[in-house]
Amino acid sequence: MSSKEQTEMVKNIIAKRDRGEKLLPIERIVLTVCHEHADRIPTGFLFTEWIVNRYGYSCSEAAADPEKHSDAIVKFFEEFDYDVVFPGIETTVVEAEILGCTLKRPKDSNPQIVKEAITCERDVEELEEKVAALDGRTEGRMPVRLELFKQLVKKTKGEYAVIATPMQPLPVAVQILGYPLAVKWMKTKPLLMHRVVEACTQAAIKFAQAFKETGIHGITPIAAWNSVPNFRPEQLWEFDTPYLARMIQSASPLPFIHYYWGLRLLGDDWTRFLARQVSTGTFIMTNLDPDPMQGPSRDLKTFRELANIYHKAYLVGVGPELLKEGTPEIIENRVKEYIKGLYPCNGGCMINPCAIPQGSPVENVRAFIDALNKYGTFPINLSKLG
Repeated sequence: MSSKEQTEMVKNIIAKRDRGEKLLPIERIVLTVCHEHADRIPTGFLFTEWIVNRYGYSCSEAAADPEKHSDAIVKFFEEFDYDVVFPGIETTVVEAEILGCTLKRPKDSNPQIVKEAITCERDVEELEEKVAALDGRTEGRMPVRLELFKQLVKKTKGEYAVIATPMQPLPVAVQILGYPLAVKWMKTKPLLMHRVVEACTQAAIKFAQAFKETGIHGITPIAAWNSVPNFRPEQLWEFDTPYLARMIQSASPLPFIHYYWGLRLLGDDWTRFLARQVSTGTFIMTNLDPDPMQGPSRDLKTFRELANIYHKAYLVGVGPELLKEGTPEIIENRVKEYIKGLYPCNGGCMINPCAIPQGSPVENVRAFIDALNKYGTFPINLSKLG
């Protein structure tokens, strides 16, 4: 699609919104990417274990069968009013397995790495050779994952945004090294660590290209390693930010969501951290699970204003424990609190559950989207928010 056609498409969606017509889920996402408000604040979430369990499949069964996995996601969209999901069961480990890690695959939970790929410099040389020969489409479980997104593009019929979920360079590097060795090499062998991250970047770019070829609408890596709880900001800026920027650039013109955790741990430096993350080229700023009792990052007004200044969409996440252990009333109040903090929610706002854990009550999953429909429909009614 040419830039002229894209501009015309956005104009038509805005006109549809302004006529008071209900937007398709994908239209809400398009407006958010373009830093416009939709008819209702859009929402989605990471991982799909809850979804496949809901419709009768085990995690291992769905992960191995794109037909069953995509069938469950389509049924979820038909039952609930969510706008997008970021599919993932084996998402966080497939690339690590391809690059040499050994996995254990439980029947009904995510696989775990039981043996890392790299322990010494010679292993790094072998990694570089492996990546140079990598196709990115045919190795390991990648064909299964690619088929899942082809199925979703076909089955959702252009009504939902299909967002692929490859891993990004630093998290894969941490997986194939193991966290203790990654931390050690950052301090004692930084050049060797850069070689590992560089190899993972080249692999990530190949994987991202393979996902692009399935007809997806965007990319979001699902990873927690590239976050402040695990590394200092200076380490992330050296070993994550520049490599991630190359991956994002390779995915262009598809929008790319870059997640990170731990803003509340940064104290008053949280806005500086966000400003640096903008340099990656992500279209959206994220503030996942801002604890209302801890840290300046709970200041959602400042978060929104910062996103507006940098002309970025912005996303606030509700912690997964609330979906599993909370009540519908508590969930409604949290959604209402976030909307009030982000008011007027202009410039491309999203509010997501960070994930829906296995075992979460159906009424909680429904309560989240009901609250978003009640309080997050534009124009936002401030008096309803209390």
